This record gives sequence, C-alpha cells and structure tokens, in this order.
Amino acid sequence: MVIISDQQRTDTIGYLRRTPCRTPNIDELINRGVIFERTVTPTPVCTPARASIFTGLYAHQAKGIYAKDHIGPLRDDQITADATDMLLSDYSCRENPLLTDKLKSKGYHCCYSGKWHLGDDILGNWFECHHGETDQQYIDWSSEQGYPDAFSLNDFSVRSHRDPPMSIPVAKENKIPYEKSNDAWIADLTIEMIEQRPKDKPFFSVCSMIGPHPPFKIPEPYFSMYDEEEVPEPSNFHLTDGKPKCKGKSFYHKLWEDHGTEWSAWKKSVTTYWGFVTHIDDQVGRLVQCLKDEGVYEDTLIIFCSDHGEMLGQHGLWHKMQAYEESLRVPLVFSAPWIKCDKRSTTLTSLIDLAPTILGTTGCSIPDSYEGEDLSVVLTGQSDRTARSVLFSEHKPDGDYHLETDWRMVTDNKFKYIWNREDCEELYDLESDPWEKLNLAYDAQNKEHLVFYRSQLLEWMEKTKDPLRKSAS
Repeated sequence: MVIISDQQRTDTIGYLRRTPCRTPNIDELINRGVIFERTVTPTPVCTPARASIFTGLYAHQAKGIYAKDHIGPLRDDQITADATDMLLSDYSCRENPLLTDKLKSKGYHCCYSGKWHLGDDILGNWFECHHGETDQQYIDWSSEQGYPDAFSLNDFSVRSHRDPPMSIPVAKENKIPYEKSNDAWIADLTIEMIEQRPKDKPFFSVCSMIGPHPPFKIPEPYFSMYDEEEVPEPSNFHLTDGKPKCKGKSFYHKLWEDHGTEWSAWKKSVTTYWGFVTHIDDQVGRLVQCLKDEGVYEDTLIIFCSDHGEMLGQHGLWHKMQAYEESLRVPLVFSAPWIKCDKRSTTLTSLIDLAPTILGTTGCSIPDSYEGEDLSVVLTGQSDRTARSVLFSEHKPDGDYHLETDWRMVTDNKFKYIWNREDCEELYDLESDPWEKLNLAYDAQNKEHLVFYRSQLLEWMEKTKDPLRKSAS
C-alpha cells in the first residue's frame, strides 16, 4: 500500500522531533520500518512529482505529463493556458503504465483512490478500480451529505486576489465534521476498495490525499490543535542576499508580502498546517486499522510519502517550486515486519526510487528505462546505502506569471548546487548552513566545490537528455 500526502514537509513527522507537530500513526509505521529523512522530490510540483513516482523517470523525460497546480475550479475569464498547463517532454505515462502492468502480471489487484493529477482518462489503464481522482466527485458527494461548501478551494477568501487566484496562507476553519473532510472521504474510498478486493489475490492499493496542500481551511479539532506560541521564527524567514534576482520578483514572494512580512502573520498558518498534517495522520491510522481488520497487516508493505514540501514563508516565499530544503525534502517511510535497517536513515533517496523498490520487493523485473534505485538492499539490511552518490531535482515554471526561471539541483546532503537559467548560481554548505542563508557560489575558497558539483549536474543533464543541457554548459 502506498499513501501519498500532498505538500508535506519532512519536519512535520513527529518521530523526528523537529517541530511540535504530532503524527503518532506515521510514527508507528516507522517503528516497524524506516524513515529516509533526507529524501528529495525529483521536482517540487504536484503533477511532475507524481509522474516520477509512478514512472521511475525524471520530469523532463516524461512526455504527456502536465503540471497543473491544484488551484481548483476557475471562472472562464480566469483560465489561462500558461497558468494551468506545462508540457514536460518525451516519455508517456499515458502509454506505459509499467509499474502496474508488471504487478498485474504477478496477479496483483490494483486500486487507486484520491488525487491522481496525471490525466483522469488514463487511470483505467493503470488501475482496475479507482475513484476520487476529481474534485467534482468530492463536491458532489459532500453536497449529497448536506455540506455544499465543504470543498475549500471554492472559498475565494482563501485564494489570492492576484491572477491566477491560487491558494494563500490564510488559515480558516472549515465548518464541517472532520469525518466528512475531503481526506477522510478519500480514506473511506480506500478502505472500501480494500474490503471489496478479490480475496484470492495480492493487492496494490494507492491512497492519495489532498492535504496538507493549502488552502489551510480545515475542521476542528485540527484547526485549533496547536498553540501559535509554539512556533519560533525560522532564521531564514526573510529573503537574503545572494539569492537569484527572480526570487525577489517571484509571484510567490509577492504572495508572501501580501500575507505579511513579519513572522507574527504566519504563526496561525503554520499551526493550521500542522493540524492538517495530524488530520492526515489520523487517516493513516484508519487505513492501518483496516489492514489489521482484514488480517493482512503483517503481510503488507506500507509506504508513506509526500510529493513535495512547502515553503511556509521561509526565504520570503510561499508554496513550493523551490530548490530549498523546505520545498525539496519530503517524508519517505517504508513499513513492514521484514525491514531490517535502522529506523532513521540518511541514505540518498528520491521519490524516483518508489517504482523500482515496489517492483523489487514484489519479485517483478525492473524496467531498464527506470532512473530510480531499488532500495530493497537497504530495507533488508544488506547495505546501508545505494549505488548513487548524489541526488537531483528540477523545475520548470508552469506560467510566465511565476516570474521565476528554470532550475536544476544536485546535492550529496553535504553541499547543494543550484543552476538557475539566466540567473545566478547557488552553492550551499548544508552541514554548516542548513538554513541556506549564505550562497558560496562566488566565494573563491569554494571554487573547487562549485566546479565539482556543477560537473555532476551537467553530467546528469547530458545522461538524461535534459532539453536545457546546452543552456547550462
């Protein structure tokens, strides 16, 4: 079973004790497994990140994948192609559902509930049963339940006055019972699919949540669960010198300024975000209980992850799409009785590793096209690391309104190098400067590091036929 949250930072996992956020059910998964606590997303945007999860490829290798930010229903006069769509490149998730094809060939029953974001018309090619992939399905269901205003993105008070009207950091209570929330409904769908599955087959189930993706409009008791006084100001809250020029012009910096340039304006946003995470965690607990009730918990590998993180105002930015730690790092948990490695691992891991690891642990052959690593050797304790020495991530702005630029990133968890198209380079010493406040790219004492990591990135761009490789050379 794979459980995917949306826009969740690694520091929200209670087991790690980095924030006051509590996740007892995810913590219990870690207690019978492992959390890879330095995992990166291959690209910090919903659609291309999910394309990488299911295809084992980087976004620039994936033809037919469109990056649609989850901005919800818009009026006709608000829709622009630049604001909603971004074609990525030349491999088709549409034509090659290799992951589930191989699982089906081994007799697996494959089912999916919740956010998909990769083309609703192709889900049937991947999964034998599915539901909950469109916002409208939840809107219709909640209206039938007597809650016509349950879908938070239909509330324009939690969306920007800027064009496009994307979600903003405003925190607001959703006046619905928590068991009627979008994420509780998605968990309900997953539970129903597991209960109604063919009992004579193994199963592959994906539960893809909506939260804690903003808007931060959530029901009680989660809305008031955390105390604003528990939220210290991060030392990188403001945009610092040495960052690319585009960051100061960015649509997401403007949204930051709109919300408030003082930390006091962000405290309630952060505590509501934590409450949202705990709400997701409670759904994880319900899913685990379902597996126990069905008598399959001890036989099931459970994977919990998120597609990307959330800036939450740090570096003077809102939302995701950044190469900085808050947006780049995601939780990745593998849980099963047979996992032998330490509970916490700093092994170099990426979401691109999920597909090969799922196939590796189920005895399926791994396609040669996959770029990810099979983590089975780490999970079983045969090794404490994979063959890779660095991790990569990338981003292409999905509209001119971003006022940002394409970037590519490489890190070995010691240093991080970021190439920004037609803007400055960035180099950070993550061990001495985890807040990424000091850009060392133009420091003569770090020229050797700059040359090394730049060469690693260029080699990867060439190997994977990145369309921007000539621009970066």
